[in-house]
Amino acid sequence: MQVSKVNTIVPKRLNNVKRQNNVTRREIQADKPSFKGLMAPIDKFSLFIANAIENGGLFVSFTLQDMLGTNLPRPIMGLKRNAKENNGEVNLNFAAKEMVREFLTGPSMFIIPMGMLAVSKKVFGKLVNVPANIIKSLGDIHAKEALKDVGKAASKEEFYKSTFAEIIKNAKSETEISNATLEEASNFVSRFKTMLATGDKKERKAILEGLADSFTEISKKHAKDTIYTDYTTAQVSKNVKAPFKAVVSYMQSYADDVVDKIAKKDIKNVPEYIQKMANKKTVGRFFQNAIMYAAVLTFLQVIPKLYNKAEGDDNAGLKGLMKDETINNKAYSNDTTAKNSTTARTGNPSFGSAASVAAEKITGSGILGKFARGIEFDGPNVSFPLMLGVMAFGIILPRTLSAKDKYDREEIVRRDFVTCAVMCFGEKELRKIFSKVNELCSGLVLSKKDEAFKNKNIFKKVFDYLRPIKGVKVMSTDQIVSQYTNIDNYNNGIKGFCDFISNQGGKLRKLFSLTPKSKDIVNNLLKAEGTSISKADNSVITNVLDKAKDSDAVKDLVEMFKDKDNPWVKKAKTINSRFTALSVVVIVPVLLGFLLPWINEKATKKRIRKEQTENTINNQNNRFNVKDADYFNINGQKNIFSEMSKF
Repeated sequence: MQVSKVNTIVPKRLNNVKRQNNVTRREIQADKPSFKGLMAPIDKFSLFIANAIENGGLFVSFTLQDMLGTNLPRPIMGLKRNAKENNGEVNLNFAAKEMVREFLTGPSMFIIPMGMLAVSKKVFGKLVNVPANIIKSLGDIHAKEALKDVGKAASKEEFYKSTFAEIIKNAKSETEISNATLEEASNFVSRFKTMLATGDKKERKAILEGLADSFTEISKKHAKDTIYTDYTTAQVSKNVKAPFKAVVSYMQSYADDVVDKIAKKDIKNVPEYIQKMANKKTVGRFFQNAIMYAAVLTFLQVIPKLYNKAEGDDNAGLKGLMKDETINNKAYSNDTTAKNSTTARTGNPSFGSAASVAAEKITGSGILGKFARGIEFDGPNVSFPLMLGVMAFGIILPRTLSAKDKYDREEIVRRDFVTCAVMCFGEKELRKIFSKVNELCSGLVLSKKDEAFKNKNIFKKVFDYLRPIKGVKVMSTDQIVSQYTNIDNYNNGIKGFCDFISNQGGKLRKLFSLTPKSKDIVNNLLKAEGTSISKADNSVITNVLDKAKDSDAVKDLVEMFKDKDNPWVKKAKTINSRFTALSVVVIVPVLLGFLLPWINEKATKKRIRKEQTENTINNQNNRFNVKDADYFNINGQKNIFSEMSKF
């Protein structure tokens, strides 16, 4: 009896211990911080930063990096400059120099053109915000509409219809505008007029998004190349493309400035008048850009004088370091003078046929055309070539020439070359590399390559990643949405989508494994073919899905991509936004704001210590040489050898 009691009691106790252990494990697991829970707010913040930069362009991107990476941290580091050598005192002069330099440089690059554009818009009209090649293209469309009925100027509605029809025709690769295209253009105009009539910003945005979605759908269905086509870009004329949403804004500006004014006038030859006006506006836009560029460069030349004045007469970066008076800590001479000569070539000053020739040159593929596109402002945003020019001739050159001494000059070269390189090149290249690494991990396509990319050798592929503007491009939010939604709208349906993923370097097995439902659908289809999703390559998955394209399973899979906020869009946007946020909030502030000033301070101290050591040695050698000369009577007096001869 006792044995049976023991046998019955022990298992119960063991069961109780197991239950307690299970409860304890559950409690421990519940108490552990969830990595996914931690990433959620980080990803939300990353998307917020990335969307702000994407919507605001270079202006927002540069301003955020400038504020967090230079404007705020560098004056703080300036206060602590040489603190150990100055008994812990703050270096107010050096901090003042840093503050004046940083707070004037970055903002002025955008505030100056922003102010000039605001004034020009009031004086000359909205077209000052439209790129020159777009003005010329819209003028051509407007004149073509007027040719249909010579002597009759088009209304805004007719202009909008003809412009939308031209864009849709180009998206469809039609040689002439078809009746179906005209109907689609009429639908676009109706919705666009509703957008213009409403005063609700959210409603306007929603209608514009709808128009963009409709354009993407048309572009997808008719694109001959489903792999390399950017469905968010509209072709306005043969060689002129721009994001669809931007083109809609440009259309409105052109219509407000030109269409109504011409419609009210009594003109004999309307098409000719339109062309002349478009040419004048194109040339005017070119000079507007040139003047804004000159204004920014001119102001940047003044900034070194202002921050040097804030610093005082001496180099505050050397405070507490120059203990040996024999070292020259004043500005060492430099006879080099900056000579800025700008030659502006203008043709015949008469604005008739000369304006037409100039407009053709400005929008052409020649040197003037390249220069015009290089100095093209997008609102207050500067183009990449323009940014390089500003960095070279507005920042590095004038600062180097205004250096107070050799130490200051050395710090300027080190600091500003690195800063400009990071701002112009570093972040873009690192973002491409980060995007590529995440492509390999997720299977998603996060960047766009050109058609020749896959046939290039390894060196050319690396070069494509290193090119800041051309080559590989990280996909924008609009591009991600256009590629990962409504995949049945691809020219070849789901096969077209799979071809896009495969040819751009994605992995379909990883992509479709993103959700349990999509993974099960694809896996079940593959099992019927004797394989599985973990083993199948892109070509096998593509063939299986194309073969079963009319099945309920594939229809369910396609339905998962209908929503603009589907899992693939979310994942792609989140991944691409992470490095943007990491760069703006962490990498740039740490590298440019704290590490670079620290390196400059250490390098200057090291150079001065070396010079002081060399100076001390030289002084000792000089003293030794004087005693030696006295002793050996080198100047002809009796010396030790003559004394020794007596013995």
